Amino acid sequence: MDSIEIELKVLIECLKKKKLVLKQIVSITENQGVVLSSGASHNEIYTFFMHMNAEKQESIEKVLQYDQVFDDMLQKAGPILDANPSKYGEQVRTLQDLIRSVMDLDVQVRVAEDQNNKILLQAQSQGGFNVIAEKAEKPEPIDSGEYGSNKVINAYKNQSRHNL
Repeated sequence: MDSIEIELKVLIECLKKKKLVLKQIVSITENQGVVLSSGASHNEIYTFFMHMNAEKQESIEKVLQYDQVFDDMLQKAGPILDANPSKYGEQVRTLQDLIRSVMDLDVQVRVAEDQNNKILLQAQSQGGFNVIAEKAEKPEPIDSGEYGSNKVINAYKNQSRHNL
């Protein structure tokens, strides 16, 4: 097996993994819409929404890693594929199909995000989710010195918990 075939396998695997992670992102985003529309208390909505956001952020980071690997591999394999497209036709068709699937999932994420944004804007215009922002804990001001250093660490820990 020559290096281009290995690179093509890496490209295909990368897209398959990205597709799976994008499906998770679609699911999380759609579930966020359900939470936003649930009629639960603002604090419950905020808690669920932010937890899902943290999960989604982890998935987004994976997608970005897959994109980087894909771009790196494509830089290597691209010129060889351009010079000899018929030799690797089956792998190229598989890549094309996976790219279409990934793009479809990307559109699904964008549509769900847009729907969630509309729900949020509507709730804000009715005074709904502003309560969440007002009740959110704001970090204390940080002074200098040893006491200030401890406050920095505690502020970081407190804010980290809110982002999970």
